[in-house]
Amino acid sequence: MTKRAFLIGLVMAVFASVWPAYSTYVLRSARADYAHLSVAILLPFLALLWFNAYYSRKRNGLTASELILIVSMGMVSALTQGEWLSGFFLGIITAPTYFASAENGWADTLLTQIPSWSIVSDRDVTAAFYEGLPPGVPFPWQGWLPPLMWWGTFFAAFFVANLCIVVIFRRQWMEHERLPFPLAAGLLELTGEQGQQGTLIALLRNRRFQIGFWVVFCLFAWDLGSWFNELIPPIKANIDRPIYIGNGFPYLRFKTNPMTIAFGYFTQSDVLFSIWFFHLLTVLQVGLMNRFGFEMGSPDPWTSFHPAVGWQSFGGLIAFVFWGLWVARAHLRAVFLKAFTGRGGEEADDSEELFSYRSAVFALFACSIYSVFFLWQLGLSGWALVAFWAATLILYIGLARIIVETGLVYLRTPSTAQAFAWHLFGITGIGPTSAIALGLTFSFIGDAKTFGITTLAHIPRLGLAMEKNKRRLVPLAVLTAFAFGALAVWAFIIYGGNYTVGSYNFGSVSFNGSGDGAVGVWQLTANRIRNNELGTDWTRIGWLGFGAFFTICLYAIRYRFPGLGLHPIGFAISGSDVLRSGISSIFIVWAVKVLILRFGGLESYRRNTPLFMGFLLGFLAAIALGAVVDFIWFPGQGHKINGW
Repeated sequence: MTKRAFLIGLVMAVFASVWPAYSTYVLRSARADYAHLSVAILLPFLALLWFNAYYSRKRNGLTASELILIVSMGMVSALTQGEWLSGFFLGIITAPTYFASAENGWADTLLTQIPSWSIVSDRDVTAAFYEGLPPGVPFPWQGWLPPLMWWGTFFAAFFVANLCIVVIFRRQWMEHERLPFPLAAGLLELTGEQGQQGTLIALLRNRRFQIGFWVVFCLFAWDLGSWFNELIPPIKANIDRPIYIGNGFPYLRFKTNPMTIAFGYFTQSDVLFSIWFFHLLTVLQVGLMNRFGFEMGSPDPWTSFHPAVGWQSFGGLIAFVFWGLWVARAHLRAVFLKAFTGRGGEEADDSEELFSYRSAVFALFACSIYSVFFLWQLGLSGWALVAFWAATLILYIGLARIIVETGLVYLRTPSTAQAFAWHLFGITGIGPTSAIALGLTFSFIGDAKTFGITTLAHIPRLGLAMEKNKRRLVPLAVLTAFAFGALAVWAFIIYGGNYTVGSYNFGSVSFNGSGDGAVGVWQLTANRIRNNELGTDWTRIGWLGFGAFFTICLYAIRYRFPGLGLHPIGFAISGSDVLRSGISSIFIVWAVKVLILRFGGLESYRRNTPLFMGFLLGFLAAIALGAVVDFIWFPGQGHKINGW
């Protein structure tokens, strides 16, 4: 790690966390917090690659190892912006104080039991944040420092624990299971690997890349003209177009998302097939249940579009994770032997890792203990704490494993750890204090995309492409980038709320009192506490058990009939609500990839890789142009040309 790469990485980290907040809250333009490989880092990193390609002709430009370090730092810093962290976090810790009223009764139901150090507990401080600080009043540091400091320690411990997990699993996933890591593969197409020249210029000169770039760029950039003239009809390429099946059946969503198509090109065909196949079955299942009048109540926030398929998908994910742990048992045994005894044989060779297995295991234990203690101090205790922590571990490992195999940049978990704890015990089983603590844990839900691990899973893979003597400095660099990014975006949002228009006027569900944000979380929590009727939901638990059993059967079928092409991943994520918007893109890239491999073979597949990279860069260029146009002509009244 060179000094210049580290400093550029820090600048990139701060920029990747702040510019999305400016675009979303000030310009009301493009959002950058949808994808697991965030637009927040892709746009500035591509600009850096272009500048580096020009600079390298005259002087000593950045090497592949330096570029990989910079993009790694930017990737993890991008986790702090928008609804990855800052939106949920700042909303959760300010909403209960500001929105408490005589009508909702939060003062008695919530505020009397929330630990004062975990939220901004002064009503005047939150009023200044949502409405603006009165003139001449000094900034209320004492109201903000305790929650920012204590939650900051938790986020740091949680971040390090996630990094330790992916370091422990890196060899199993990459060398033993041969997972493709599509997101890392796409980035390495641009940077090159150790000792290699970056490939951006080669891509720009490739005819297939140019075709892919201009087709997608023109398709999405066309709408910019309609912003100025009503006579230009907008295409709106990135909106859902419903395809209706019948009464009671959820409609299918047709949308072309170039990022999904581009990274899906690196995904195995049987995985792509299984995803759209099982999602179609899920839609039919929900439709039949609706037609027969089967009711289960409403789904929990940020889960599936129907509780039955959400819980059966979560059961499938549980079986998927435990099957993966069983397959990895020899590797995990060697890792823990190396950590505790210094032995473990060749399987425990950690010379290629970002840090030793001993460091990873002991740091994971230490960070996990601190995180559990922190949650206990919030009020989450007993079996509710065990259930929440176990579900979090399963969801995080499961989704990280799925992302490194599928490359699905737009994906949520089919359920949440909060929903699992709620319906496993109910308010009668966990009590009001633990219920409120579960509400506080939405501060790091990351829009049900998990907080950090899906992005961090690619850091060890990218580190492997760096020069070996520089890998061990990557963990310190990415942790520093994460800290700088979090502080920068928190400062930007808090300053904007207090000294500009007030966060209530940002236009974000995190701060405007919407039921889709923090207010919805606290209203749901307060209602469940007051009703005191929610107990163990055996119907949902039954669907979870069915999903686990069905996934085990899928594994048996897959091993008995390997040519059938049904992968359990498809079932494990079939209930994800966000997947509905990407399923048409998954079907398109599956069909195209099958045709390319059947009629052109592997050589044709490789020749067409630049075409799909062109789709990606054309889409990113259109987003960047849209943000620039909004900045110049439509500040505060911007447009969104990207979504799930």
